[in-house]
Amino acid sequence: MKQPIKKFMLISVIMGMIATCLIGCSTVENQSSTESGTSSASNAQTSSTQTNDTQSSEETSTQTQQQEAVLYIGREGNFKEYSLKYEGELKPETLIEGISNLTGWDLSLSDAVTTGKGGMTVSFAKDSALFVGPPETQKDEFFMYDADNLTPTILDSVKKTLQENFVDTNAGGDPDSLDIYYCMEGDQPLTFDNLNVTIPMDTPYTTFPNE
Repeated sequence: MKQPIKKFMLISVIMGMIATCLIGCSTVENQSSTESGTSSASNAQTSSTQTNDTQSSEETSTQTQQQEAVLYIGREGNFKEYSLKYEGELKPETLIEGISNLTGWDLSLSDAVTTGKGGMTVSFAKDSALFVGPPETQKDEFFMYDADNLTPTILDSVKKTLQENFVDTNAGGDPDSLDIYYCMEGDQPLTFDNLNVTIPMDTPYTTFPNE
């Protein structure tokens, strides 16, 4: 009788050890699964946060970079104002290109606008609208019949636009205090043979002659 009892006890002990081992393995697997799920969720949340931060940074950067300037189109004493959106540093060339894009007039420059204590000097290329006239297809709002109207309109518009955008009137500055000089390709004075007019390059431009 004693031998069967001993076998029964041995079997019971072995079964108990197996059960303990299975429970332990199950617990380890559950913990590993939980930790893995928590890690994945954490990584996903971090990735989402980084993406949102990047988008927010890009939107803020775009809003910060985009600014507004004003273009003045017309003749001395009679200008219309138009908004110009731009990014980065405002340069004279940006404004002149803005006038060109708005009106359709070719305002090609032969060189970069020079800026100094004496004012600004704008040098027009020989193929600009000042010398070749208005484009064949014109915008109705900026339609010009001939050079008599187009030439002074271009010169007055560029002058007014540069002065108003580069002189701080909020601080009491006077736009007319910024002298604007004109010349043409080859460092020559603007000469319009068809109008019998020459604009001196060493004298600040005020108004078109004979007006």
